[in-house]
Amino acid sequence: MRKLPLGWLAASLNLAVVLIAVAISLVRGSLDPAWTVVQWYPAPFSEVSIPLVLIGLLLVGLANSWMFWQVLKGPAERLPLSPRARGLRWLLYVYVVWRLLPVPLAEGPATAVDAALWVSIVVLFAGVVTGSGRGFRLAMIAFSLLAAGGGLLIETGVLVRVAQATPMLVLAVALALGAAALTGLIMMLIAQRRDGRWSRATLVLGALQFLSFLPSVVGGLFGEPVRGLLEVVALFEVVWLARTAHELSSPTTGSEPAPLRPPAWLLMPALLLIAPEALPHDTATWRDADCSSIPRYADASPQERRRAYLCLAANEGYGFLRDEAVTDRHLLSEGWKRCAAGGIKKGRAEILVYLCPDAVAREHPDLLLSSAQLRERQTAEQAERRTALAAEAAEYAGSCRDPWPTLRAVHEVTAAHLPTDWDGYRVYDGRAASLDALQAEQLDYDRPLVAAGGAAVVTTTIEYGGICVTVKLVNTPPPLRRRGWDAVAEADLRLTTGRLHLRGRGLKVALPLPKAGRYRVRLHTRTLDEGVGEDLIVVYPEPRDRSRTRELSAPRR
Repeated sequence: MRKLPLGWLAASLNLAVVLIAVAISLVRGSLDPAWTVVQWYPAPFSEVSIPLVLIGLLLVGLANSWMFWQVLKGPAERLPLSPRARGLRWLLYVYVVWRLLPVPLAEGPATAVDAALWVSIVVLFAGVVTGSGRGFRLAMIAFSLLAAGGGLLIETGVLVRVAQATPMLVLAVALALGAAALTGLIMMLIAQRRDGRWSRATLVLGALQFLSFLPSVVGGLFGEPVRGLLEVVALFEVVWLARTAHELSSPTTGSEPAPLRPPAWLLMPALLLIAPEALPHDTATWRDADCSSIPRYADASPQERRRAYLCLAANEGYGFLRDEAVTDRHLLSEGWKRCAAGGIKKGRAEILVYLCPDAVAREHPDLLLSSAQLRERQTAEQAERRTALAAEAAEYAGSCRDPWPTLRAVHEVTAAHLPTDWDGYRVYDGRAASLDALQAEQLDYDRPLVAAGGAAVVTTTIEYGGICVTVKLVNTPPPLRRRGWDAVAEADLRLTTGRLHLRGRGLKVALPLPKAGRYRVRLHTRTLDEGVGEDLIVVYPEPRDRSRTRELSAPRR
């Protein structure tokens, strides 16, 4: 087999970096440098025997260097490859890179990508190997498809939902999926042996994959450091995949397979001890999730919906699930149980909509609306309310009469204000800044007319009902009329826009002025009946003597 300098260079470089990191750890008395370089993640523990662990890290570093050499030394170009074999080789290389490099994907998408790559490899492999019958190769594909599909079912939580009613069935399915995965892998090794183009070392490395149960079994007996170091057995799978791709161009031997010794002691323990690779893990990702911003269901991606449910269920939802030790699987199973029970209340529906939107939609369809749809609906509802209010105010204004018909005005208008909860209406020059300035002033709003700058507020003694509002613009100050009115008040306004605006509930009036400037506003107000009032507002240019604003009536009771 031709050996390329790249494999030796990568192995040497990795070993040199490992030695330097181990030396730094010895000097500093900390495992972090060596563990991070060798294991590719920070050390999850601190109180251990550093010299012993460093010896283990040196051995793991040697294994990593050997892995780099095996993966990067390149294929043996002996025989030309068919298009299918070339596709299989490149797909194997892609899968090796996928297994080595960390990819920032959630568990669900990562499982789907892994399953798609592996099934594609098995299908191409079944079309390339020789020496095995058609039925054998179809069975190998079927077992691989079953294992990959089952892994996706477990990852998406389908089997967890079934577990609420039939936990023994889920256990049986999980064991069956693990057996299917093992059977498919064993059949691949048998097919490689029958084909004959792969060396004995490659077959032995393929069989050594079944030692993957060692970290969980031995690590549970001897502690976390040993478990972390034993994760090096995962290199056997990567090297087997790479050598399988390298040796695709070797000649086949047909019905005379290369011997594989000893298969029994390697394969039988794995059949008894190894667990399904896709079993659900007792993770608690909600503790590390960013729960500060929860989007609406329709605005969130599938990954964001899962995160939103876990955040809400763990921190705000079910009360007794706020314990830090609660796992994602517990939260999901509890949620599915509540979804199946039905009768979801509004507060709980706001959480469960991210888990079972179909069940929530039957009773609370609004929770499935997007933010844009919600804004459109709110805008439409506001427009309907404004239209109905305008129609009601116009109908009420139709019964209003001019309380001073003999006063001739340049411009006049009669409209209606429909107060609710004692709210009054505003008189201003059309600038929002005028209203802001009025609100900023510390004014006594117990008076009927309160003004500041270019805005004024007319208060009312009617809690609910209707008030006829007549506005008259005259050129000269009219005579003062008190008879028949409960209160009369005046105020100065600086109308800089040349228009006078009145705004209230159902009241929307704009009166043109001859010019911008200072004006006097005189308010006449009275209550005619319970819930019925009448206001007369007379507007005229301020007299030249520029007298101060004066209150012409006693304060209201």
